[in-house]
Amino acid sequence: MTDAKLQKARAVAEKAAQELAALEAADADKAEQIAAEREAKQRDLDAEFLAQWERLDADLQESGNKSASDAVYEGTDPIAAVAVFWVERAKRNAVREHARSAYFRLHGEHPMGGFASHLSDRDMMIADRLEEAISRAASLHAADLADELDSKWLVGGGV
Repeated sequence: MTDAKLQKARAVAEKAAQELAALEAADADKAEQIAAEREAKQRDLDAEFLAQWERLDADLQESGNKSASDAVYEGTDPIAAVAVFWVERAKRNAVREHARSAYFRLHGEHPMGGFASHLSDRDMMIADRLEEAISRAASLHAADLADELDSKWLVGGGV
């Protein structure tokens, strides 16, 4: 190759290298901008979640709060009530875990104290709980009947 061809090839290679560097810099700038936007959006979402996690937790607690005794007393399925309790408890733990993670992302440190603490795992003991539920519901039904009998069969509606 002649010197002129070498110089021309070097110039083309240098121009291509400059164009490549410019494209890589623009790509890095765009990636940095996307990362900054994503981080800002995540901060906003974390702040919004932290403002409402306790309400979500309370809603789940309320929906799983019906006891097996209440279910038996009302004539509905106590096993379903127990199952709903445990499902909602697991969901509450998911909400609480997300709250702790959001707090960490927002503040850069783990929350102190009992903030969104994990609800302890307990033995389900479904048979024992069902026996207690039936016993309690039976007592409630007996008390209802006693009240009904007193109101119907005692002068003045009871003693």
